Amino acid sequence: MLGIDPGTTGMGYALLELDSDPPRLLAYGLIATPRLGSAAEKLLAIADAIDALIVTHGPGFLALERLYFNKNVKTAMAVAEARGAALVCGARAGLAIVEYTPQEVKQSVTGSGGADKRAVQRMLVHILELTEPITQDNVADAIAIALTHAQRVKFTLAVASST
Repeated sequence: MLGIDPGTTGMGYALLELDSDPPRLLAYGLIATPRLGSAAEKLLAIADAIDALIVTHGPGFLALERLYFNKNVKTAMAVAEARGAALVCGARAGLAIVEYTPQEVKQSVTGSGGADKRAVQRMLVHILELTEPITQDNVADAIAIALTHAQRVKFTLAVASST
């Protein structure tokens, strides 16, 4: 499972193994982009890094944050472009692609769709049995997005096995 928090100044990513309970965090981090690079150079850096993550880890799913309303149109456009790069990488690799709103992720991880980022970060420590919190916002968000889908998969399998 590959979780992505889209962005062009740094795209958070997380890889979870779904076969354990709780899911095991395999890798996570921030995909760096050239600070002074053009939009095209930043998107190329994102695509190359996502392709490498997919080849290295072989996830079956790509979960990413659905673009949510943003008052800053310039920021929203850049994030939409980064999402597009991630979507193309996932589709090209044949991954099942799922999207979640920020509220769905917060609800899944904390029980409240109105939770703040710190509450999400605190819950990740407990749910995934981490030894320390993930304090980089984009990285914690990517982990939370991947965890949201992991929980959905687990729930779907539990419902299917009960019928």
